[in-house]
Formats: sequence, C-alpha cells, structure tokens
Amino acid sequence: MSERLERWCRGLASLALLVGLVVGVPAALLVLGGDPVPHADLRTIGKILLQPDDGTVLARLLALVGWLAWAVFVVTLLVELVNLVGRQRRGLVLPGLGSLQQWAAGLMLSVVALGAAAQLTSGGAATAPAVTAAAEPARTTADPVSSTARPSPSAIADEPGRAETGREAEVVAPVDAPHGRRERVHVVTAGDDLWSLAERYYGRGQDWRRIAAANPDFLTGGPDRLRVGWRLVVPETGSDASGRADDGRPRVRVRPGDSLSAIAERELGDGDRWNELYRANRDQLADPDELPVGLVLRLPDGPTGRSDDPAATPQERAEDADPPDEVPVGRDDADRQARPAGGSSSGSATPSTTPAATSPAEPTARPVPAGPTVGGDAEGRGDPAPADRPSQEGLEPADEQGAAVPLPGLAGVGGLLAAALVGGLAARRRWQLQRRPVGRRIAHPPPTTRPVEVALARRARPIGLRTLDRASRAVAAASADAGLGVPALRSASVSSEWLVLELSGPTPPAPRCFVDTGTSWCLASDAVDDLRSVTGVADAVRPWPLLVTLGTEEGAEADGAERVVDLESIGLLALTGEQPATTGVMAAMALELACSPWTEELRLTLVGDDRLAPALAQHNVQTTDDLDGLLDRLERVARARREHGGGSEARDLRLDPDRAEAWTPEVVLVGAPPTPKQVERLVRLTRAVPGEGVTAVVGGPVEGAGAVLALSQDGAATLRPDGVRLLPQTLAAAALDQVVELVGVTGSEVTHPAPWWSTDDPPEAPPDNVTYLGRRRRTDETDEQERRAAVQARMTEAADGTARHPLLRLIGPVDLVGATGTPPTRAAKQCLEYCAWLLEHPGATAQAMATGLLVAEGTRRSNMSRLRSWLGDGADGEPYLPDAYSGHIWLDPVVSSDWHQLQLLVAEGVDQVPTSVLELGLRLVRGAPFADAAPVQWHWAEELRSDIVSCLRDIGVELARRALEDGDVDLARWAASRALVVSPGDELLLASRIRTEHQAGNVAETERLCLHLAQQARVLGADLDPATVDLIQEVMEGRLRARFA
Repeated sequence: MSERLERWCRGLASLALLVGLVVGVPAALLVLGGDPVPHADLRTIGKILLQPDDGTVLARLLALVGWLAWAVFVVTLLVELVNLVGRQRRGLVLPGLGSLQQWAAGLMLSVVALGAAAQLTSGGAATAPAVTAAAEPARTTADPVSSTARPSPSAIADEPGRAETGREAEVVAPVDAPHGRRERVHVVTAGDDLWSLAERYYGRGQDWRRIAAANPDFLTGGPDRLRVGWRLVVPETGSDASGRADDGRPRVRVRPGDSLSAIAERELGDGDRWNELYRANRDQLADPDELPVGLVLRLPDGPTGRSDDPAATPQERAEDADPPDEVPVGRDDADRQARPAGGSSSGSATPSTTPAATSPAEPTARPVPAGPTVGGDAEGRGDPAPADRPSQEGLEPADEQGAAVPLPGLAGVGGLLAAALVGGLAARRRWQLQRRPVGRRIAHPPPTTRPVEVALARRARPIGLRTLDRASRAVAAASADAGLGVPALRSASVSSEWLVLELSGPTPPAPRCFVDTGTSWCLASDAVDDLRSVTGVADAVRPWPLLVTLGTEEGAEADGAERVVDLESIGLLALTGEQPATTGVMAAMALELACSPWTEELRLTLVGDDRLAPALAQHNVQTTDDLDGLLDRLERVARARREHGGGSEARDLRLDPDRAEAWTPEVVLVGAPPTPKQVERLVRLTRAVPGEGVTAVVGGPVEGAGAVLALSQDGAATLRPDGVRLLPQTLAAAALDQVVELVGVTGSEVTHPAPWWSTDDPPEAPPDNVTYLGRRRRTDETDEQERRAAVQARMTEAADGTARHPLLRLIGPVDLVGATGTPPTRAAKQCLEYCAWLLEHPGATAQAMATGLLVAEGTRRSNMSRLRSWLGDGADGEPYLPDAYSGHIWLDPVVSSDWHQLQLLVAEGVDQVPTSVLELGLRLVRGAPFADAAPVQWHWAEELRSDIVSCLRDIGVELARRALEDGDVDLARWAASRALVVSPGDELLLASRIRTEHQAGNVAETERLCLHLAQQARVLGADLDPATVDLIQEVMEGRLRARFA
C-alpha cells in the first residue's frame, strides 16, 4: 500500500506541475507581460529603441523570453507524448534538449502511473477471485471471450472505442476451455506492456512470457509492443504455459544439463527413445536441441513409456529422425548451459533459449546422471549421424566427456561468472604476450585444463555481463544528473530477454531505454544499445562494485534468469548448509569478484584460502589466516570513514572522483565459521552507520546477518528473507583446482625457449689441447636447398590460395584451398575447425576428438562425414581423410596448413633463415589468426593462436631489424606494420616502427608513435621495457638521460 500511495502522490504532484506549466505560465505571462505580439509599426519600434528605456522594453524582452521557453517546453511535451503513445523505444529526440526531454518524460510517466494505480485499485477486488475460484460463475465487465476463439486484429479494429475509455480494460472470465484450461482477457489500454501486465496479474514481471505464449495471433513470443484495443488472453496461474492442465500423464521437469536423450535414458530407460519424448511434446518444443530449464514435459503413453499416438505420421517420424543440427548463433550463447558428464551417448544439445511455452516449476532433486562415455573408436566413411539421434552443432557441449573432463564441477557455474573468467583469462594472456621477449614462448596451461576453458567459454554470457555493467553506470549517471544519491540495489535479474534492477530508496527519472515500474527498472534486450545515449554514462562510476551472482532463479517463468545481488547493500551474507556446498558457493563468489570488470574498484580478502590469491596475483586480492588482525584493520578503516563520511552512503561518496579511492569497498570471505566474538565484530562492522563500505560473506549461520542463502541437500537454495528459490552458483572442488591452475598459468611471467628461434649457444673456449670441428650437418647442402625450395613453393601457394593439395589457411579468415570435393551447405565453419584440430592432433581417437572439441558424438560423426566429402580424393584415388579402421584418425600427409608451412620454413630459427624467407612468412598474413571465428568457437586452439601470434611477431621484429641495418626503410615499415596486424599494440613492433620513422626522418610520426606507446603502457598498467625507454629518449630528446651505473 505504501508503494501505491507513493505512486499516487508522485502522479498528483506531476499532474499539478504539468497543468501549472502548460496553463499557468502563459496566463501569468499575459497578466504580467501583456500581449506578446507587437502591434506598433517599424518607425514606432525604432523610436522606442533609441530613446532612454523606462523599463518597458526590458519587461517586454523578458516576457518574450518566457514565451519562447514555454513554447520549447510545450513542443518537448508534445514530442514525449508522441513517443509515449507510439511506444517506441527509440523515439524522437530533440537536439540540444535531452535533459529537458527526460524531465518531461518523467512527469508524463508519473501521470500515466497514476492512471495505472487507479486502475489497479479498482480492479484488484475482481482479480483475486478469478485465480482461485474455478467453479465460480464468470464475472465480466465486457463481453466474455471464448478461450477457443481469439479475436482477430480486424475484429478489434471494428471496435475502436472499447479500450479508449480505460474503464473496461479487463475481462475476468474464468471460462472452461478444452483440457480444463481457464483464461482471462485483458483489453490493452495506453501505457500497457507485457511486463506491467505480468506484474499486475502474476505479481512478477518475469512472467510476461505466459501472456506472450497464450496470444500467438498477436504476439511473436518476444517482448512485443502492444496496441491499444488488443484483447489479450491472460492464462490463469494454475495452468501451465501451454495452457494444458494435468491430464493424468506422467510428467518430468527439465533440470540444468538435461537433454531429450538424457531424460529418455533416465525416465524411459533408453536414451535412443528421445524421439518419442519429442513427439509427445511437439506443442511445446519447436526444436529438440533447445530445451529450457524448468519446462515440464509429458512422458509418452504406455507402461514402458512407448507412445502409440496415431498422430505421429511418417512425415513427422522423418522429421524426428533428422532434426536440424545447427544451433542459432544469433542468440545469447550464455543461455546454453553445459551438460555434466554422463547421460546417453546419443549426443544431444544442452538447454538453450526458452521457447514461447514454459511451465511452472516443480521442486525436484538434482542428481548428476551417470552414463556411458563416448563410444566408437573407428570412423566409418560416409557415416552420418544416426537417424534416431538429434545432431548438434559444435557450439554445444558434449554429454560424453570421459573422466578427464570435470564438467560436473562446472554444472553450477552461471553465464556471468563464466564470462568474467573467460574475459579475465583473455586479459591475462594479452599481458603475457605483451611482456614476452623475442624468441621466447609464454607458459601454456596443462592439457587437462583445456576442456575447462572450452566449457567456460561455451557457458559465458558476455553480453549480459557488459549490459549489467553499463546499466549500473546508467543508474549512477541518471542519479548524478537528477542531483540524487544512488539508490540501493536489492537485486538484479539477468536473462536473455530482460535485465531487471530492483531498486530501493529515491530513484531518479529512468532514461528512455528503461521501463520504470515504480520499484524497478527493466531493460529489454532490444534496447541495450540505447544505454550509450544516456547522458554521462561513459564517465560514470560503477555504483555497485560488489555485484555477485547467487544462482539461477527456479521456475519456468524465470526464463533461466540469474539472480545478482549487491553485497554492499546486504552487509553480511551468511551461507548455511553442508561444508562442501558452502565452500563451492564461496569459491564461485571469490572468482567472480576477482575477475569481473569492476574488480579494480574493490578490495577482496580471503580468510583461510591460500590457493586462489597467489594464483590471481592481483594487488587488491589478499589472503590471511588471522581474522582478528583483519578485523582490527577494518575497524580502523571504518572509524576513519565514519569521521569523514558525514553520514553519507559509501556508494554516494564514490561518485566524487577525488574521494572514490578512499571509500573503496572492503569485502571479506570467511570460509570457516568464526568464533562468537568474531561474529559480533563482523555484525557490528557490516551493520554500522552508512559510509563505512565493509561487507562480509561467512560460511555458516550468523545471528544478525543481513541475508541468508540456505543451501539444501537437493542442490537448491533459498535466499532469505526474500524467499527466492534458486539453483545456487557453485564451483565444485575438482573443477576449482583446475580453474585455479588455469588462472595461475595465464598470469605467470615464466617463458620457455620458442621452437621457431635458434637456441644454440656459442661454445665455450676450448682447452689448449682441444679443437672444435663444428656441428655435423644432418643432410648435405643440396638436399637442404631442395627442401627449402619445396617449402617456399608451398608457402607461395598458401599465400596466393593456389594449393595443389588441401591446405587450411589459419592466419586470417579460416578457409580451405586445394580441396577436390564439394563444400558442405551447412556447418562449413565447424568442418574447418575439425580439420584444424586433426592437423594439430594427428592419430587421435574419436573419443579424444569429442572430448577436445567438447561436442557430442553424433555431431562429430556428421561433421566428419561432411569434412571427408569436402576434402575429396587425391590423384591416386585415395581420400584425403581415410577411414579410421585402427581407431586412430589421420589426415593424408599432403594435407597441411599455412601455420605448418611457416613452421617448416623457419625450422632453423627465425634468427637464422635468410631475409627472403622471413618476407615470405609475413606474406601469409591475411589478418589475425582465426579472424572470422565466433567468440564461442576455437577455444581449444588458444595455445595454437598464441604461438602463431608470437612467431609472426618475432618474424616482424627480426625482419625490421635486418631491413634497418641494410637501410631499407620501406621493408622495415612493411614488416612491422604487417606483424602489427597479427599482434596489435605489441611494444617491440611499435619500437621497430619508431626506429623506422626516426631513420626515415619522419618527425611527426615518430612523436605520435612514442606518445601512443607511452599511453598504451599506462592503460595496461605495465612498465615499458628499459630498451624501449632508451629508444624513446634517444629519438625524442636526442640522447640518453644521465644516470649513474
């Protein structure tokens, strides 16, 4: 009731202000300033301007300015009225009037909310009985609408006056429909949208999909814009999203990691019977490869689960036998959750995006199903995917992994954490490559961690992470623009369709890209790009740097949304449950806080964990075993902040860039239960006056905690006091060890000798009685020249794309030249990826290939068949990809790649081969390695990519050095520029460019490159190499600065 009263007060105040500005201002100007239209002729006007003013002219000018300001405001108001009526997310924007237009939009939205509040108050009494009284006679305020006959748009157009009144917007008609379904009808009025309707009827805006799914005649299933006059069916909460009541058939709820084959294995005893399950749920499943978490599926009829449905026609059986194996790439890949190991070997996709039909949640246990591993070591030529199994694309994780792949430990990792980890690993690798000396190779993670990185990349939701970051900045920018403090964030819900920020406290007017429901700001997926247009968002600070994901919301209506909370707003979060469960949740929190984009804006201390902090090697992540000493320090910090904070919230003080660092939030993760005295001190620290910015997460029950995440034995969790049911985000111990190892290696400064560089050290001086004869040649000079000539010929073919045998080009957009077969019509990119994997892993088994690529066996076989047909046969009639009768897969030795040819060319060492060879090597560069690969692909090839980049960078540096020694400035410039395409921003290559332009006498370009290099080092937070510093001093100042040895 308090929120409704607040909306009433705000709406009435906005209405009064609008009336005053639109009507009162011109009336006041007429009374005070008179007629604004001048009636004097030009002579009289000139006479008035030339004689001394008695105040009349000034008064008239002020009145004229007032009229102009009023006209501008009215025009702005009319534009906003058009935007509001048109329901356009990218409405008309008046140049130079953005702030005024936002203010006018806020006033109008408050008035519209006043109407919605009045409608909700008058309709509340009639709405509640409609949900519970199934047998009660229908009570309508308009004509009842049959649930079996929905009105067409043309019929609605014939009754335009029905909805304009706003008084008969709702039709409450619990009419009995087929299958026992009960429905209501809502007539759309101005200001309605699916989110607000779901909040009105279901109490949760996230349930808008129920309404969208029940109105296929009008809506597409997405967050459509509504037209005034539409009569939308609103399903009752007692029915599932498809509109069917319980018909007595057994049902099962989709769990994370499920697929149709896994469910068939578990419920029907045979994973190959997934097609029966698919036929029984054709009304809910548009694609067997897309299975949303929480969907309730009907099991087939019969005691053994076999369906005798006569509706399954031969055509349907044919469709079921060969479902599409391509996954739509345009969707947010983070919605696809990797399956745990085990399950059927039939190869089925993991949960993907949610279809239009979803079902209510039914609490179930979440055991990890066990099952066979990948079978079939031999490859059969022309053996496509089995007809009774759904084929998938390589974008999906496999369900057959083997014991070495710790996917069960990653089953609880959400898309935001995965995106933070993948982004953090990429940043650490960039830093490694930047600091790598010439002729050295960065340390690579062990092979056992590669599947972990691939699985994390497949789970990652980078768009959701960036959207959450930018949306939080938009809140800070809007608050600063309105002169208000940043509101507290109760929680955020991140899904593929919506981002919902549930705010508390005074909130500023929401930017136009958000839907303001009074207590939350909602951002649709199609309005994400509008965040860039929010005034000041680029320079805004992050108001909530302690955002962590608690888990995935349960229930079909949750749409796989991840629940994010601000630890600073909670104060102290207690994790209750079994020790392994709380440890896994806390480990996931620590990694998310340490790897998120806002990690530089917090200080993280881990109590009792000595593994993660050393691996991260970050200045703001520390570990300690002395909790009492840590509390002493935090209490000193709290006292200092209390003295200087003036009672303001820490998030408001951080808006001041001069004071933000002093109020950096402190977060402590305590794994073991603290003593009662320590608990008392923690509670006092985290529940003290505003402005102290100290937060704690404790593994164990704590009296007085701000919130409790209660972990149950069935794998679920409940967030108290909100009462939200979650599938908690957790990282199991087995996976945690490999993630920590992965993080540690990618941040290491250790390098190893590179295979493309000569490592022969000059021999020491021999004793007086010994004479070195030198190194024996492995081949005679003629054979060496012939070998080099053959390699150079292949390199020329690779650069020109005229290979005689299949050659895979990786340095740039990936393509295959020299193949004699027919390119496939689909999955061509995945076939190229398979070919690259086989070139890098000759003689691998089918199981190793499926594990390395993280694909299902059915997908692998289908794509192998396509690749075999694409490569074709050689001149001798033998296929370039022979059958694997021995169980090991080999490509024909003549099948190669430009990277392999480059390795052969520089086998003696980049510093040893002739200059012409280095030139030929750089001619292979057509872009960055795997330039056209999707971000979620080729993660298994990260080591390969870094080696290609490192080798070509060394070639560029060496060739530029030789060219400068020979005085060939053009060759030096070409070499460094060509290598910078592969390794952009590399310090040594930029130094080569500086030397080149300095030697060429290009002063302006030399100065620009020096400034660019220094600025890049500041951005990366790294020191320049001493040799680079000397170079910049020489070219900028003419000499080295004086220094003592």
